[in-house]
Amino acid sequence: MLRIVQEAHPGFDPGDPVPLIPVAQLYYRDVPGLPWPDRYDLLQILWCPLNHTGSQTITPYCPAFQVRWRMAAEVEMQAAEAPQPVMCVEEYMPRPCVVRPELVTEFPNYDDLPEHLQEAVTDWEDRIGDGVDYGFDIALAPGWKAMGHGGCWSLYEPYPMVCECGAEQLPLLTAASGEFDSGTVSWQPIEEANAGWSLSDPVGVHLGRGNKFQLHYCPESEHHTNRTEIF
Repeated sequence: MLRIVQEAHPGFDPGDPVPLIPVAQLYYRDVPGLPWPDRYDLLQILWCPLNHTGSQTITPYCPAFQVRWRMAAEVEMQAAEAPQPVMCVEEYMPRPCVVRPELVTEFPNYDDLPEHLQEAVTDWEDRIGDGVDYGFDIALAPGWKAMGHGGCWSLYEPYPMVCECGAEQLPLLTAASGEFDSGTVSWQPIEEANAGWSLSDPVGVHLGRGNKFQLHYCPESEHHTNRTEIF
């Protein structure tokens, strides 16, 4: 593979750093609830489009996030085009698109509820019937999102995302392999009804086997290490 790349790109040096890929640029005016609004008004999230593993995640097949907290007025130079890597995991290269945030209400994951609420939710699901699921139909919005709650655990047993300082880390951004699937009913926008699969994956990113990749931050300080998990 390296020989093929070097023949196509004679100047390619495998020791050179891989350009980071812009994943999300969110202005605080558009996304209420982003951390530290007294210090920042712009959140930029990038990732390296190669597979990584290490202390930030136990998942071996995923890109590596980097977070930039900024003030928009202090951004002096803007690149006309984002640099493109010569080698990358193609499925980690998002399609450029405009974000139009929509505010929705989520509820904690079933596994994060105290036992008496878990029992109440189970009783409610039994009464409702029709295959209604608290996690998928009520609590957790599918697709890409900022903030919100954790995902539905499927690859690992639930465990807390804890910073080195001891604080529980909170979701900052969820990257998803599509906005909905065949089981999505309650969360699909009304204006997309009967659209089939044409609007299911506007970003074009595929993570793992159709999983979601969630970036967490420490509410104590933006300088503490961010962590990630895949669901």
